[in-house]
Amino acid sequence: MAGGSGIYISWLMGAILLSVALMPLMKPPWAKIRIQGFVDMFRRYWAHMFVVFSVYLWKDLLDQLDRILMANTQLDMTPYVYAIEGDIVLWIQDAFQNELLSIGLTHFYVMGFMTATFASFVYPIYFDDRHMADRVSLSMFWVYVLAIPFYLFFNVRVTGDHIPAMETIAYDLTPEIHNWFTRIDPFTNGMPSLHIGLPFAVWLTYLKWDEDGRWAKFRTALMVFILLTGFTILYLGIHWVVDIIGGILVATLAVSLTERTHEPVWRFADERLFTRRLARFMKDPRAWFRGVKQSVKRQIDPYREPSKTQTGAVIVAILIGTGLVLLWDATHQDFPVEGVTPTYTAGSGDWLVTVQENDNGTVDFISWSSDSRMSETISTIIIGEEGWTSVPRVTASEKGVVIFDNQKLEFWSFNYEDQKFNLDWLREENNPNSEPIIDVLLAENAEQEAVVAVVYSEELVYRDREGLITEYPSLEGPFSIVASSGSQIAIANSTESGPVLEIISLATQFTARIDIGDTTDEDVDEFLEDLFEERVDYTNSTIVDLVMEGDHIVAVVDIGPVNRTILIDLRTGVQILLSDPVWPSSSPSISEGNVAFLQIPRFDPTAEDDDLLTARDVFLHDIDENRTLQLTIDDEVDQSNPQVLKSNVAWIESQEDGDLEIRMYALEETFEPYSSVVLQSSIVLLIPMMILYAFQSAKESSRFNFRREN
Repeated sequence: MAGGSGIYISWLMGAILLSVALMPLMKPPWAKIRIQGFVDMFRRYWAHMFVVFSVYLWKDLLDQLDRILMANTQLDMTPYVYAIEGDIVLWIQDAFQNELLSIGLTHFYVMGFMTATFASFVYPIYFDDRHMADRVSLSMFWVYVLAIPFYLFFNVRVTGDHIPAMETIAYDLTPEIHNWFTRIDPFTNGMPSLHIGLPFAVWLTYLKWDEDGRWAKFRTALMVFILLTGFTILYLGIHWVVDIIGGILVATLAVSLTERTHEPVWRFADERLFTRRLARFMKDPRAWFRGVKQSVKRQIDPYREPSKTQTGAVIVAILIGTGLVLLWDATHQDFPVEGVTPTYTAGSGDWLVTVQENDNGTVDFISWSSDSRMSETISTIIIGEEGWTSVPRVTASEKGVVIFDNQKLEFWSFNYEDQKFNLDWLREENNPNSEPIIDVLLAENAEQEAVVAVVYSEELVYRDREGLITEYPSLEGPFSIVASSGSQIAIANSTESGPVLEIISLATQFTARIDIGDTTDEDVDEFLEDLFEERVDYTNSTIVDLVMEGDHIVAVVDIGPVNRTILIDLRTGVQILLSDPVWPSSSPSISEGNVAFLQIPRFDPTAEDDDLLTARDVFLHDIDENRTLQLTIDDEVDQSNPQVLKSNVAWIESQEDGDLEIRMYALEETFEPYSSVVLQSSIVLLIPMMILYAFQSAKESSRFNFRREN
């Protein structure tokens, strides 16, 4: 959003200006500051800049990959970290929390880190300290590289997102800051802390290679910054103590790698050598190519008579290749449902019912089983014939399926013995001049038999499995937004104080009333009102969508500027805001303790009105774990109509060419056959390679001992 971008630019410019302002205090004693130096450093150290800033080229890609991997594998190590250190960070936040400190440390957290990072790299290249620039740039690079496996496979959430009483002070300071953080941070990259790891690696680098003490002042400033940052990231509800330890370890290892790699890397990438190589090429291209050929030959020659070093490299290559294949599979857990072009879906249990409009004027109702991955046509109708005046809608439960339009409905029961749908009855509910059907629900009576509740504006009509009208307790209308689960039916109404839910049980005739509390932070509401120029009105808010399962109800509430998705626990009365309060959400579905809904994760209020609801992504909330994952991450693709099944989540995806496709996401991690083949092949290859490596190691050790003895 524009506000978030403005804050980022302010932080960035502030960090650059502060770094430049501190140069006279941090420079080597004999160095002078000239404007020309800023020009020279780009000319002299462009390769160094590429090495350091290359991390930003693939950081966004890795963050996206991390989100996908987290969604598909749910690799969450946060509970284990919490089990180790408990509420230490909560004690720190409770002991020191005050508004002024929160504001100051939030800005320090971002701008301070930018300043330290920028200065650490710029100072040695500006003052032409190539000896230090070589090592600092590599240390910074290795820190990021070493952190990648942790971020992908050791996901640790921010403390404020896991400890109930903890606040994410920095992320929620203002709506603008919240939006900026949400766009750039997946909130699962806690271990290791780069806010500690990066400056600590730089500090170690300066300590190790600052032989004449020219950078003593800067080293001291870095250490003060590290200590203050350690307190900041704990106080703000971002990092764990373990994250700090991880940052220190990664930094130490990064400096060790720098010690081993700086010479060969800069022997190849030294900017001064590029000019010489270019001159040689221009002078004699043939000689240059011969030199390149000889260099490649020298690299290949050892593999003609491989030692344990080359064999070890092959083993590592096999492991990396296998890991990449498995990683690809783990991050591609969703797959298309072939042969279906849907306009609407409804799901329950292990199967999904799809409405497909055909070019010949017919409409197919197709069931798809997640167990067998097979589809079956339940019914085919012709619009305009047999009483169907429009494309029917579908409602589904484990008891069966109801296909209906404004005047007509048919009930298909599900036979679990033969796994088939059977047409039990077809009803023309009204003549064309009668009151239209608003909605249809599938409920159960006390004997767990199917009950079809036909919803009109002012009444509910109940039909049993044979299509006969039966008597059950009802509530007063008007009816517009309704939902059912088992024997319970929920109806959304509006009162003078806000939206309410009326709940009735067909089995026990129990009734209940729940007031929807949908208030959030006042700053967020003010932000929305300024953004949309529309008042946030809780009193006149309305429920626009409703789903339920067991003791949980999910309601989408229209508060004016945006819709918010709320989870209500009927047993405790607790209400949880699932969606982000600033972003529009819609289309909830609930099953098996999971809630799927749509949300605009990177909402752009400057977009055209027609584009405001595009690029909606699917989010999945685990009720027991109180954890929400983003399943789809694509700004160019729009998702709709998510459905939670027993072992899958389905949604309709709009392709770039306008075609619609059903995507199915597996709730349980499954590996495709090709992954198993790759894994099996790797195991088979590793056995002889490991034997060869052991043989070479023993042989080379024997030769060494023989030479030493003689």
